[in-house]
Amino acid sequence: MAKRHVDPSRGVRASACAMNPLIRLFSQGMLGLAIYMGGWYVGGSIFQAVQLGAVGLFIAAGALALMAGGTRRIDLCAAEVILGSAFVFAMLVAFVRGNALSTEFGAMFLLVLASAAVLARQPWVASIDGVFRCAYIALIASVLVVQPSEYLTSVAGTVERAVGLVRFAPLGMHPNLSGLVYGGGSLLFFQHFLTTPRVHQKLFALLLSALCLSMVLAASARASLLALGLTGLIAVLLIARRGSRRARTALILSAIALLAIGVVKATAIADYLTIILDLDSPTRGVDSGATGREVIWQEGVKLVFSDAMLFFTGRGVRAAGPEVIGFPVESSYINLALEHGVVFGLLITLAFVVTAWRTFGRSFATGVMNPALFVSGLMLVFVLMQSIFNRYLVAVGNPYSLWILLLLVRLNLNPARLASASASAATPPRRPRPPLHQAVGTHAASPP
Repeated sequence: MAKRHVDPSRGVRASACAMNPLIRLFSQGMLGLAIYMGGWYVGGSIFQAVQLGAVGLFIAAGALALMAGGTRRIDLCAAEVILGSAFVFAMLVAFVRGNALSTEFGAMFLLVLASAAVLARQPWVASIDGVFRCAYIALIASVLVVQPSEYLTSVAGTVERAVGLVRFAPLGMHPNLSGLVYGGGSLLFFQHFLTTPRVHQKLFALLLSALCLSMVLAASARASLLALGLTGLIAVLLIARRGSRRARTALILSAIALLAIGVVKATAIADYLTIILDLDSPTRGVDSGATGREVIWQEGVKLVFSDAMLFFTGRGVRAAGPEVIGFPVESSYINLALEHGVVFGLLITLAFVVTAWRTFGRSFATGVMNPALFVSGLMLVFVLMQSIFNRYLVAVGNPYSLWILLLLVRLNLNPARLASASASAATPPRRPRPPLHQAVGTHAASPP
């Protein structure tokens, strides 16, 4: 009886195929845990460990995704080249200056960017949205369980004598950073509200969006509230100009409803906003010069132009803190100039602005607004507006900055290159592409 020949490589390939889904699951789990840990700002010496742990988990998520296979072979996009070059250049500047800590920060930022690039090229990239939403739900639940009384006290606009307005710090996070994280979270859930077809999911997403917005109010994060307002104004103008008749009708009805509520509750709303925005405060009120930011901005701009070498090279990543230059830089754009130099600072800013512009163009390309792409553009606008008052445009230590970094890369991956790479890659057959509103990560911001 003839013996059957057994190909030993068949068992290895079968085992690898069986392991890939498990590795991908671990990658998604690490990504979710990284987002969740990034939302905790515990005090004491453990703070740095938690932050570095969150960043390490994000990098590990990218490494596992690469190990799982199926990563699409797509050339680097312009945003990746700009950010990557800026981080490498900042590392070299810090190394020449003898700043070992800044050099390490630059390397860490570069690794996070590489992980984001890998994750953005996965076949399951659309599920990353769900991972972020689940992590945000866990953070919101943790806030409500750990700090229920503090949250309710702050969101009610409580003022204590000799202390002033009680500003909420969810899970120890600074109120200003809370505005970025939870203001961005409100847009993340509002996007899901617009795109999901199921009514109960819409209601749940709307509730979570409102809870995120209430966190911003409780923290009295005025920069984020202003950024959300300006983002909403841009959304209204775009819909009024390029939206369909149905979208314009919905916009008009929403405006009428809000106007009616404003007329009926005008006094109560005005009183609440005066308290929660701290408008009468001698230090944060309308006469405080944007809480002293205008003075700080003048000092920052003066420092940028004080030295020709600093103007072009900067100081290195995280080398422009108050402990180094003597005062805090409360603007991402001045901070970028101080850390990366004016040239790279402008290029990084342009990468965000151009991506947002092209994303809006693609969201109306078919004549009917694509809500997923449209809100993705609004998310970039929000972080650009908010970064005028805070230095969070390029960061890796909080959930929304990680989301924005991933979103920036995903929106810049060209569909034509994506299709050709998928056709030429020696990978298992792909599953059918999900609908556009589920696969926003596979669509570029550049015109087709």
